[in-house]
Amino acid sequence: MKRFAAFVLGVVFLSMLFVVPAIAATVKVTMRTLPATAGQKFLKKAVKRFKKKTGIKIKLELVSSGVVRRRLITAAETKAGSDIIIAQFNGAVTIANALEDVDDIVEPYAKKYGVLPLFKDAGFIKGHWKAVPFVNISQLITYRKDILKKIGENPPDTWEDALRVGKKLKAAGLPPWAEALGSHPIDPSSTVLNILWGYGSRQVSPDGKKITIDSAETRAGLKFIKKAFNEAWPKAVLQWTAVENNQTFIAGKISMTTNSPSIAWKANSKKKWAKLASNTGLAPIPRGPSGRHSTTIPLSWVLFKHSKVKKEAKEFLKFMMEPEQQVGYSAGAWMAVPAFIEMAKDLPDAPHYRAMAEQAKFSHMPGWPGPASRAGVETHERFVLLNMAQRYVQGEDLDTTIKKTVKELRRIYGVN
Repeated sequence: MKRFAAFVLGVVFLSMLFVVPAIAATVKVTMRTLPATAGQKFLKKAVKRFKKKTGIKIKLELVSSGVVRRRLITAAETKAGSDIIIAQFNGAVTIANALEDVDDIVEPYAKKYGVLPLFKDAGFIKGHWKAVPFVNISQLITYRKDILKKIGENPPDTWEDALRVGKKLKAAGLPPWAEALGSHPIDPSSTVLNILWGYGSRQVSPDGKKITIDSAETRAGLKFIKKAFNEAWPKAVLQWTAVENNQTFIAGKISMTTNSPSIAWKANSKKKWAKLASNTGLAPIPRGPSGRHSTTIPLSWVLFKHSKVKKEAKEFLKFMMEPEQQVGYSAGAWMAVPAFIEMAKDLPDAPHYRAMAEQAKFSHMPGWPGPASRAGVETHERFVLLNMAQRYVQGEDLDTTIKKTVKELRRIYGVN
C-alpha cells in the first residue's frame, strides 16, 4: 500500500512538472502590423520556432499602429494586459515607471553588433534600457525617376535642391513635389522636423533645461517651408495627414515626397503597377546647412513589471534579438532594417534597404537633442512645431508664431 501511495505521489509530482510550466509559460505579446504581410507571416512562424525550441507558448496579437499606442498606456495604467508590447518612436519614455529593466538582454547584443544611436533615444532612460531594440523604419525621399529625368534632375541632396526640383516640376506642369502639412504625428510632423533640424533649429538644449526654438536657425527653416509651400507644393497639403501622399503618388499625381518605404512597397505589390515600381526611387532625406537629419520610426519591445512570466518573456526577447529574427522580419516586412548595425549587412542587396540603413544613421527621436523625456514626447503628440509651421505658412507673423511656440514649450518642459 505504501509503495502504491508513493507511486501515486510520484506520478502527481511528475505531472505537475509538465503541466504547471505549460500554464505559467504563456507570454502575451502585442505587435503592430505593417503593410507587407510577409512580416506578419514571419512573426507567426518565429513564434512556432520559439515554442519548439523552449516549450514556451506565445500568444501573439497583431494590431494597427494606432491601437499599439493605446495598449501601451492602458497596460501601464491598469497593470494588466500583454506582457510584452511593441513601442513606436520613444513611446517607452512615457511609461518608463511601468517597465522592467532589460539591460541584461540588450547590452550583450549592443556590444557585439552595435546598436543604432536612435534606439538609445527611444529606450535608454535614466541609465537603464527600458526597451529592447527590434527594427527601424526610416523616412526617405520617394521620387519618380522618369519624371525627374524629364527635367534633367536627380533626387535632391539638399533642401535647396528639392526646392529647385519642385519649382521646375511646377513650371513644366508635371506632377509636383508635395509634403503633407496636416495634423498627424508621422508624415507632416516628419516634414517639419526634417527641415527645421536641417537648418539648425533645436527646440531644447541637450540637457533639456533651456528652450532654444527662438533662433535664427528656426527662422531660416520656417522661411524655407513657407517658400516651398508657396512655390512648389500644392495648397491641398495643408489637409494631408498620413495617406494622401501615398495615394497621390501611386495615382501618378505627385513626383516626390517624404515617406517611409511604404509607397515603394505598394508600387511593387501588384503587377498593374510594375511600370510605376520600376520608376520609383528612394533617396536619403535632403541635408540643410546644419547637415542631414530626419525623424524615424524605431520599433522596440517593452516588458511590463506587472508580467507574471518575466523569465519566459525575457527568453522570448532574447530570441527576437537574434540576427535570424531581426534580419528575417526586416526582409519580410520590406520597409524595416535591424536595430543592430552589423545585422543590417545581412539584408538582401536592394536599394531600399541600403537607403534605410544609411538614413538611420542621421535619424533622431522627437524632442532631440534633449534627453528622452515626457516633455519631448508631449511636444510631438501636441504638434507644437508642426502647428508653428502651419500658422506661419498661412500668414501669421514669424515673431508671433515663434513666441507662441516658446510659451507652449516652456509650459511643457516646465522651464522659464
